[in-house]
Amino acid sequence: MIEIKYLTLKYGDNTVLNNIDKSFELNQVHGIVGLNGSGKTSLFNILAQATQSNAGEITFNGSKLSYRDISFLETEPFFYSRLTGKEHLDIFPNRNLDFNIEEINSLLKVPLAQYIENYSTGERKKLALISILKQDRSIIILDEPFNGLDLESTKISEVIIARLKQKGKTIFISSHILSPLFNLCDKVHHLSHGNFQKTYLPTEFTELDS
Repeated sequence: MIEIKYLTLKYGDNTVLNNIDKSFELNQVHGIVGLNGSGKTSLFNILAQATQSNAGEITFNGSKLSYRDISFLETEPFFYSRLTGKEHLDIFPNRNLDFNIEEINSLLKVPLAQYIENYSTGERKKLALISILKQDRSIIILDEPFNGLDLESTKISEVIIARLKQKGKTIFISSHILSPLFNLCDKVHHLSHGNFQKTYLPTEFTELDS
C-alpha cells in the first residue's frame, strides 16, 4: 500500500495541495485527473522526491517512500545535450533481466543513433519510457505520457503499461486524453482544489466523460 498522510504543499499564500489523506493499492494503474493547476504534477514531484512538501508523509508498504522505488516520466523529460538516444540509455544501469532494447525499439521506433536534440516531442517521450523500462522500479509515475504521440504510438504505450502492471508494478498516470486512462486504469482519482474529491471505478468512468 502507498499511503499519503496530511500532505500539504504551499507556495507563499497559495496552497497547492491541502492536507491530502489517501491510500493507493499496489499492483494497480491509478489515473490522476484534474484541471490545469489542480496539483497533479506537484503531487507527482513530491512522490518522486523532486519537491519537498510543507507537511505530511508518504509510506510504501509501511516504510518511508524512497526515490529508489520510483521511476518518473515528466511531462517534458530532461535530456543532456549532444547525446544520442543510445548514449542516454547507457547512463541507466540495467536492473531489468527482461530488458531487450532491440525488441522494445522494434515497437517504439526511436532513432537511437541520432542526437536527442533532433527528436520530436513524441520520440523524446518514447525514449524516456524506454529508460523507465530499463530501470525496473516498483512504482512508475507517468505525467502526460501520451502528449505528442500519434495514435499508433499511444496504443503501443498502452500495451507496454499493461505489461508493466502484469509484472506487479504500481503505476500513476495523469492525462488530459481520457480514453487511454479508461483502457488502462483500475481506478481514476479526481484531484481538485488541492485534494482528492472522488475515486472512480471502471463502471463509473463514463461519468468523467460527461
